[in-house]
Amino acid sequence: MSVAAATLAPSPAPARRRGLPPLPLLTLINAFNYIDRQCVYGMTPLIQEAFHISKAKVGLLAFVNLVVFAVASIVSGPIADRIGPRKVIFTGVFVWSLATIGSALSHSFPMLLFFRALVGVGEGAYGPSANTLLCADAPPEKRGRAMGIYNVGMALGGTLGLCLGAILAPKIGWRGVFWIAGGPSMLLAFASAFVAAPDRLPLPTKLPARAYLMAPTYVMALAGGILATFGASALIFWARTLVVEERHFSIAGGSIYMLLVGLVCGVGGVIAGGYAGDRLSRRATGGHALAIGLSMLLAVPIGTAALLTTPKIPFMVLTAATTFLLSVYNGPSAAIVDELGPPQFAATLQAVFLFGIHVLGNSTAPPTVGWLADHSDVSHALLSAIVAFGLSGVLFVLVAGRQRRAAEAAGASSPA
Repeated sequence: MSVAAATLAPSPAPARRRGLPPLPLLTLINAFNYIDRQCVYGMTPLIQEAFHISKAKVGLLAFVNLVVFAVASIVSGPIADRIGPRKVIFTGVFVWSLATIGSALSHSFPMLLFFRALVGVGEGAYGPSANTLLCADAPPEKRGRAMGIYNVGMALGGTLGLCLGAILAPKIGWRGVFWIAGGPSMLLAFASAFVAAPDRLPLPTKLPARAYLMAPTYVMALAGGILATFGASALIFWARTLVVEERHFSIAGGSIYMLLVGLVCGVGGVIAGGYAGDRLSRRATGGHALAIGLSMLLAVPIGTAALLTTPKIPFMVLTAATTFLLSVYNGPSAAIVDELGPPQFAATLQAVFLFGIHVLGNSTAPPTVGWLADHSDVSHALLSAIVAFGLSGVLFVLVAGRQRRAAEAAGASSPA
């Protein structure tokens, strides 16, 4: 049996136990996931001052969280395939909420570093299983929409986390912000124990998981995800420098602008991507990948114009449009991964995908763009992110074509 045939073969939907609806609960959990992760970035000066450490050391808070997150993702995927996503989701949310509260109680930098790494363990365990459960819960024609709604939590949580850290930390202290992030997450952890989910997602298959992980279409999708994540991470990390220092917005004005763009264009793009992917998928196989590919390619000229434009009004309009187009990726991406393998290996494929994009995309972007900026400026250095988006768009268009041809071949080989 070929990888394409095994992937495209129809399979019965897994039986689901009674419980809390997965989509609203996991969307809320995802919001607190990103509130917890991003709030640190808004209060690093206060943490640096509290422990009398250098900027390089305070940067380790993000580094250890990211590295541990990636490792935990790839370890948790096969576990979820064996014992079911619900148990892994509960464990992940419980661990990260406990670690966030531990962050608030930290009285030394090594202690805080340990708890931020432990947060990565919980978040890494949660991510692949949440993607897998939502893809299993939603019918194929609504899968992109479900993932788009779920990732609204990411857009809202990430934006709110930065604002909480920047605005509340000077008033209530950085420890208080960690309490705000960690307390509700603990309640959500207990709620996740009652989410409606199958105990496991088994499906007999003659092919091992590595056959799907090494399939050219999956590898191309992974490469596209790495490039998209590289570009997004570069833009997010260097946004303040670009807006405030190079486009000369005031700190307050720049912060309000970035907040509005994140909430309106970021959330709007995520939802639009999910719906567009579903609509294109109803017309032909590969619609989710095509939605991402076209949006990335369209963002290239608009993003390039934004980075090369200095007047504030055109810069603001072009940047908002670019953010909307690039946010489309977050809606259908998990649905694409889910389409490239059987439910038996769904969490493993999601885990490897998340590991790859975070290790090779997220972690490399800020220092690479920083090095380029040292030799020019941030505006021109961020053109490397635009190049990454363009290459990502090409790869996802190719993924869509391969999915469509595989579906046509499978249909042709089926008995009439």
